[in-house]
Amino acid sequence: MVLAYIGIAIGVLIVAILIVKIAKTNPRDVAGIDVYCRKCGLETRGLNCPKCEKKSNSFGV
Repeated sequence: MVLAYIGIAIGVLIVAILIVKIAKTNPRDVAGIDVYCRKCGLETRGLNCPKCEKKSNSFGV
């Protein structure tokens, strides 16, 4: 029974931490998606960059 109380307490603590993090996060933040290519700056919307992919795949062709 004590383990159940400990589990409930840990669960409530985790939920409280997540609620605080959600409240502090700006709603306009993008979560982990790069909109532009890091090498050339082309807008990719999180996909592979077609310019850089062609450059890396073309071996003198």
